[in-house]
Amino acid sequence: MENKIAVVTGATSGIGAAYAGKFAKMGYDLIITGRRKEKIEETAARICGKYNVKAEVVLAELSEPGEVKKVTEFIKGKKIEVLINNAGFGATGLYQGADPAVMEKLAKVNVSAPMELIRAVLPGMLERGSGTIINISSESVFMIVPGNAVYSGVKSFLKTFTEGLYMDLMGTGVKAMAVCPGLTHTDFHEKMGMEKARQTDRGPVKWMAPEEVVDISLKDLEKGKVVSVPGFHTKMLTRLFNLMPRKSYYKFMYQFSQKNFGRKTDQR
Repeated sequence: MENKIAVVTGATSGIGAAYAGKFAKMGYDLIITGRRKEKIEETAARICGKYNVKAEVVLAELSEPGEVKKVTEFIKGKKIEVLINNAGFGATGLYQGADPAVMEKLAKVNVSAPMELIRAVLPGMLERGSGTIINISSESVFMIVPGNAVYSGVKSFLKTFTEGLYMDLMGTGVKAMAVCPGLTHTDFHEKMGMEKARQTDRGPVKWMAPEEVVDISLKDLEKGKVVSVPGFHTKMLTRLFNLMPRKSYYKFMYQFSQKNFGRKTDQR
């Protein structure tokens, strides 16, 4: 009997690698994508050795033309039971000073690529009457800050799109869920210029391990949740900020960003 197959994009490290390991532990074979050849092949080998499953690698930079098609062609005809759209990257800075090419890539990875991949796996899932689609969004959809407009925007699209997709799929046996992690110990923040020494808990701001995010999100999936916000402290902060009148929120976040990240938000 063939194992079920889970596809995980951006599985080189962090949350993507944690999802790959979790589904391998549950007996799924894997198809994982990433940009860094040595790193992702090392991840695949480690998972195969530990869980005795098959892990195939597709090297792909999903922001580049034709790269998503490389993945859809690879998975064509395969019985994909789970799709996790995790690939992504961040970019900060005021929109008026942003590089249009970088903003376009943000939209491609977080909007176009997930939609194309979902379109590729849905026919088989619908025919079998089972399947799971998990889109990795962000807490930034609830806590928008200056200098993060495009990132928050594309992640907000992913969350809202997932909610609509969930309703489109009701009664089909196919599930859809958006995961909105808070601060997580991955290399994402280092790439954004945050040193590891700064990645520590401070008051109500708590960091999570990728494995925690994955475990909580899958428990939420079992409970039938459509939007998962892993972590008690992340939930509380998002709820608190969303209770604020919007004008008060904008003023608070502007002042907070000026004080803490003035170098990124002080341009006019």
